[in-house]
Amino acid sequence: MGVSTNQKRVFIKWYLDNYKTERREMVWLLEYILKREHILQNIHFVFEAHLCPRSIIISTDDEVKRPFRYYKDHVVTTDVDKAFHDIRLNPDETMYVEIIFDGNRQSVEYAEVLEDNPYLPDDYYLENEDYILLENILEESSHHSKINILKNKIDYALDIGDVQSFNKWSKELKDLMESKKYKS
Repeated sequence: MGVSTNQKRVFIKWYLDNYKTERREMVWLLEYILKREHILQNIHFVFEAHLCPRSIIISTDDEVKRPFRYYKDHVVTTDVDKAFHDIRLNPDETMYVEIIFDGNRQSVEYAEVLEDNPYLPDDYYLENEDYILLENILEESSHHSKINILKNKIDYALDIGDVQSFNKWSKELKDLMESKKYKS
C-alpha cells in the first residue's frame, strides 16, 4: 500500500511548521502542492531523489550551498519558479521529493511518508570493502557447495560398490580441500 495524500499533507504541514526554509518561494511551492490533491497523488518522498528523472530536493541544512534543486531529465536548476511552472503545467507527472533537515533519517514523521526509490541501484550504498566481502562469501559458499557435491558422489559410489568412482571422487575432494588450505 502506498502513502495516502492525507499522510503527505500532514507531513508537509508538519515540515512547514517545524523547519524554516531559506527562501519564501520554497514555502509557496510546498503550500501550492499541499492544496492540490491531484499533485499530492503523484508526489513520492524518497531518499536520493537526484537519481530520479523528475525530482525536488529541499534542504534546511545551513551547510548546503543550494537549498533547492529541481531535476528534470538530467537538467538541474535552483530556480523555484521554474519548478513551480513545470509542476503547474504537468500535474499528472510523477515527482520525487527529498527533504533534508536535521535528523531526517530518524524522523518518525518523515518515515511515515517515505517510499522506496525505484531509481536507486541495488548496490548504491555499497563500498569497495563490501564488494570484497561479498566476493569472499560467494567463493566460500561455492567451495562448500563443491565439497558437498563430491561427498554425495563418494557416498553414492560406496553405496553401489563402485571403487573406481569412489577413488576418483575421493582424490578430487582431497585436491579441493588442499587447494583451499593453500589459499588461506
